[in-house]
Amino acid sequence: MAASLLLLLLAALGTPLFAIIGAGALLGFQRTGIDLTAVPIEVFGIAETPVLLAIPLFTFAGYVLSESRAAERLVRLSAALLGWLPGGLAIVAVATCSVFTAFTGGSGVTIIAIGALLFPALIQAGYGERFTLGLVTSSGSLGLLFAPSLPLIL
Repeated sequence: MAASLLLLLLAALGTPLFAIIGAGALLGFQRTGIDLTAVPIEVFGIAETPVLLAIPLFTFAGYVLSESRAAERLVRLSAALLGWLPGGLAIVAVATCSVFTAFTGGSGVTIIAIGALLFPALIQAGYGERFTLGLVTSSGSLGLLFAPSLPLIL
């Protein structure tokens, strides 16, 4: 009981949140009778999982795709292939946003990066503003369902 009050006092005095959570977890381990030497072993076991390596790699892949202007080239390629279809630019928007999100792993990044490119093109092609916003945001989230996406891996 005294240790819990001490943690609350430390929180009120401005101790960083990570320190309070860590101390609370160690206190919980001690109260349940688990030896505290098991904590570093478990932390190492969690940190050693190969899935966690995907997070910085997907972040780097998103940065490389963004800096290389891959979105613009993907839109031009898709428009050349599907632009003649009725609604072809909308199909291009869905395909581009989905592929970009699958490779970067972040739909918000896609909506910002590709939306800035596709939104004016779709408006210029005669699509309504509400339709265009809905199309870009929903197709940006659609890419999370494809295989190389980080949320799918995790």
